[in-house]
Amino acid sequence: MRPLRIEMEGFAAFRERAIVDLDDTDLFALVGPTGAGKSSVIDAMVFALYGSVPRYGSKGLVYPVITQGALEARVRLDFVVGSDTYTATRVVRRTKTGASTKEARLERGGEVLAEDADGLTAAVADLLGLDLEQFTKCVVLPQGAFATLLHDTKATRQDLLVKLLDLGLYERLAAAARAEAKGAGQRIELLDEQLARSADATPEAVAEAATRIEELDALVAAVDATGPTLDALAQRITEADAAIDEARRAVQPLTDVVAPPDLDAVVRAATTATERVEITAHAEQEAARAVAAAAAALEALPEPEPLRSTLTDLARLDELDASVARGTELLDEVDAAVDAARTAVDSASAAQREAEAARDRARTADVAADLARHLHEGDDCPVCGNRIDELVAGDGGTLADAENTLQRAAKALHEATAHLVAEEKKQASYRAKLDERVSERRTVQERVADAPLRQEIEATLEEITSATGRLKTLRTADEAARAAAADARSTAERASGALVAARQAFTRTRDAVAAFGPPAPTDDLAADWSALTAWAADELRRRNESVDAAAERRTVAVAERDATIARLAGLATDAGVVAEPPTSLRDRCVEALAGAKARHEHLASEAAAAGELRSERDRLDARRQVHDLLAEQLGARGFEAWLLDEALDALLAGASDWLERLSSGRYAMAVDDKKQFAVIDHANADERRLARTLSGGETFLASLALALALAERVSELSATGGATLDAIFLDEGFGTLDPDTLDVVATAIEELGATGRMVGIISHVAELAERVPVRFEVDKAPGTSAIRRVDA
Repeated sequence: MRPLRIEMEGFAAFRERAIVDLDDTDLFALVGPTGAGKSSVIDAMVFALYGSVPRYGSKGLVYPVITQGALEARVRLDFVVGSDTYTATRVVRRTKTGASTKEARLERGGEVLAEDADGLTAAVADLLGLDLEQFTKCVVLPQGAFATLLHDTKATRQDLLVKLLDLGLYERLAAAARAEAKGAGQRIELLDEQLARSADATPEAVAEAATRIEELDALVAAVDATGPTLDALAQRITEADAAIDEARRAVQPLTDVVAPPDLDAVVRAATTATERVEITAHAEQEAARAVAAAAAALEALPEPEPLRSTLTDLARLDELDASVARGTELLDEVDAAVDAARTAVDSASAAQREAEAARDRARTADVAADLARHLHEGDDCPVCGNRIDELVAGDGGTLADAENTLQRAAKALHEATAHLVAEEKKQASYRAKLDERVSERRTVQERVADAPLRQEIEATLEEITSATGRLKTLRTADEAARAAAADARSTAERASGALVAARQAFTRTRDAVAAFGPPAPTDDLAADWSALTAWAADELRRRNESVDAAAERRTVAVAERDATIARLAGLATDAGVVAEPPTSLRDRCVEALAGAKARHEHLASEAAAAGELRSERDRLDARRQVHDLLAEQLGARGFEAWLLDEALDALLAGASDWLERLSSGRYAMAVDDKKQFAVIDHANADERRLARTLSGGETFLASLALALALAERVSELSATGGATLDAIFLDEGFGTLDPDTLDVVATAIEELGATGRMVGIISHVAELAERVPVRFEVDKAPGTSAIRRVDA
């Protein structure tokens, strides 16, 4: 992995956008005052790749990378792996509880390889062959972690070397070998199962199967030799069975020739029903004629309804005559009452007028009296203006009496008027009712003007009622006669049907035995049945004698056949063949022979196949042993352990060379019996000192030597090329070196950079920075930091 360009914005000290272009750079230094942001440049590169800043101490701690006061930090890294260029981009945004790093992307050309933070981290680890911890041990050596590889435990260091050198290849080979061995073992188990199933396929079993074939061949020949005899006996039995069947086919129909038990009753019922049909038909005709005569007599009489209507009008005319007479009397009475009421109204009206005049006079007198109470003799009159000589005293109670009288008169007039109105209404009602009765009487008189007398009408109606009753009675009798005739016809049809069914039954019975020559039928059904049953009894006796003779012949043939079959069955039983119906003995012998031949063929085939299976098993067992041994040798304690030791020796040799160069030949690298790194001090009689006991400067030199050796030799140590460490970044320790050692270290770094590998250092030491061909000077500015490239 070789970085080409780092872009930061809102990241750590870089509030504003800052770019570090490394495209044409092999050796560079990041210089600047403390806190300016030198280490943050390397942090940005690591963060872009793995989403974490190692020197913060916690993998998930990311919110400190956001510049104070900013809402987000954005980092982009362009880098090369092999011949492909990649771009990793991450964005950190502040949240209420810290920060979010969900927005992330990895691209190659126009292809998006990852679209979120976890996907980007996983893709980078797979692409570089290093996780974050291994990256910070081999590529980026940040502050506080420079000596980590030097001080790692054996197990941790081995994990790193396995990853870097791709020694997992051998574990995969071992796994493949174990899988091959397992597959061979499973195939062997299958072959063992197949061999177990073929355990009975021995040469002895094959020979026994051949002997069995010979035995069954002889049995089939014996069965075939008795075939003609059995066929002849079978023919005799078949002929006897046919004779028996023929006789029995005649026996059953002859047995079924039985006259119906109700034959006489059926014949009698048919005769009786025919006679009853004739009688009821005559009665039906007589009833119909009587109904027709009664209907004609009723038809000659007038319609009854007009006569009944005339009788009703005559009765109504009598009622109207009485009503008109009574109405006339009542109207005369009410006319007199109306005249009297009118006279009373006139009298009351005159009384009211008189009372009104009296009241007016009393009212004038009352006013004058009231005026006089305020005047004196000698005053001028307010009415006429003359002098008053004498005052006359008035009566104060006259007006009240007059008003009372007027009220009584008005009430009397009102009552008289109301009475008049009531009498006039009654008068109008009586007159209207009388006019209505008179009009109706006139109408009724017109309707009955030409009508016969009441007695004549009543006599005619009685005659009509009598004729109607007679017709109804005759019609009832006619319906009864019709029903009786219908019932007689229905009974006759049923009786005739029964007689026809009896004749059909006779015909069916005779037809069933027609082949045997029954007597011919006549018109007398009873006589026909008698003749047929007598003939059937004689024929049945003759047929039974024929059945007995055929049965005797069959019994003899069956006995001979059974004896022959018993002899053959004994031979078959001796040969182990048992025939069960419906399988014949010969078929069973043939089946047994076929089975014996199939078993012989199967055993012979199984014996041959078993030999091939045993050969295949031996070959697979040898293959399994080889793969088991290969898996064991390629395991972590075998070939991988040997390779790790070889890799460690090569790494140790390279680190020792670098350390001797960096220390002017004073120190060399070594490992103790626990595989812990140690330093050999040539200046002190080659004393061995564990790496943990070294001073700060010594630790720096040893760590740098180990890191340079790892970066230099990782490709040549790898089984498949492994991780390619095309860059290394150092961020610690140069200030602890004396001038001579610093000069040696600077020379070593220059040489390493000249090999085509990128080397970046972070240093406060001016002497070292001045020897680097490219410097990126990081300066503090108000609110942000800036980066400026300076070429030597």
